[in-house]
Parts: sequence; C-alpha cells; structure tokens
Amino acid sequence: MSFLVNILSQLIQYLYNLTAAIGIPNYGLAIILFTIVIKLLLFPLTSMQIRSMRVMQELQPQLQEIQKKYKNDPQKSQQAMMELYQKHKVNPFSGCLPLLAQMPILYALFSALRNFFSPENHPAYVNMEHASFLWIPNLGQPDLYILPILAVIFTFLQQKLSSPTGVDQTQKTMLYVMPLFMGWISRSFPAGLAIYWIMYSIISGLEQLFLRKKGSLSIKEETSTK
Repeated sequence: MSFLVNILSQLIQYLYNLTAAIGIPNYGLAIILFTIVIKLLLFPLTSMQIRSMRVMQELQPQLQEIQKKYKNDPQKSQQAMMELYQKHKVNPFSGCLPLLAQMPILYALFSALRNFFSPENHPAYVNMEHASFLWIPNLGQPDLYILPILAVIFTFLQQKLSSPTGVDQTQKTMLYVMPLFMGWISRSFPAGLAIYWIMYSIISGLEQLFLRKKGSLSIKEETSTK
C-alpha cells in the first residue's frame, strides 16, 4: 500500500506542477485534475457497469419468471439465471467493479494527504504556500461543515442517477443512508479527500447521463435497423 501512496503523492505533485506551469499554482486544482485522471482510468469499468445495469433491468421479467418456475429448486433457479446471464453476456457482479477499484485509491489517498500537507511532516517537494483552496486554509485538515454538506448532496444526486427504476426498499433506504454516512465521515477526512469524493460524485453523475443517453440512442438505432 505504501507503493500506491507514493504513486498518488507523486501524481498530485505532478498535477500541481502542471497548474504552476499555466500560472495558477494550487493543490486544490491539482486534486480536481487528479479526480479527472482517475475517472478516465476507471471509465471502462463504469461503462461496463452501466451496460450491465441496463441489461439486468431488461432481464427482470425473465428472471422473475425463472424464480417462479423453480421456486422449489433454488439450485435449478440459479443455474437457469446464470445461463440467461451468459446468453446476454452480462455479469451480475460487474456493478461492483468501480466501487472495488475505488477502495484502495480512497485508502491510499487518505494516507497520502494526511502527511502531504502536514506543516511538520510534508514531503520536501510540497509547496505549503499553495496548500489552501477557496475557504479551506489547509487541504490536509478536515472541513467540518461545507464540504460534508456538499458530499451529502452530490453523493445523493449521483446515486439517484445511477439507481435503476423499480428498486426495492433496501436500495431506497441506501439512497438516503449512504450520502448521510459519507457526509458524516468526511468530517474526519482531509479536506483534499473530501474534494476528491465530491468531484468524483459530480463526474460520475455526468457519466451516468452520458452513457445512458448513448445507450438509449444505440437501442433506437438497433430497433430502426430491424
């Protein structure tokens, strides 16, 4: 994990140097650019997730029919559902891939930012004169109010956009619980990590809109050619 922490630290510093080269040196902007880089790297997983969710939603009537048909034989039901997934080339677990990829990044970024902006322990190459951003005096310290509120709002909007229609009660509950949880724990995050999460949620929401529109257009094109 220390290897990943070092890579992320070096990448943030590289992006900071990029902001300095264009005349606006700031680590807050570097973290925003860092978020965009991560989202570009994870885009194939996100695209796979959106496609999987769309196909899974279309397969719901067939899945329900299988469950009714084999309600007394769970093993046969699971086998039939797996055959249906294979037929349509969809992985029911692919929706978890972006989240799984995010976990080590979040942990490493949390570890990196704790020392990155420390007045005593920061790496020698960090320019502490540019460790502030907007109202935040130090990106390595938590922001107790504004960033947590923004984290709640944008996490909720991102989840709302990514939730398929007809979700069950558990998913509806998580739609409200998860944003509140993220807002609460972001009070203990370095402000730079909270900015990363907020920007990640915003970009993810825009991705959802773009990929859904692209997917709906593809379906219309396929229908018109038949």
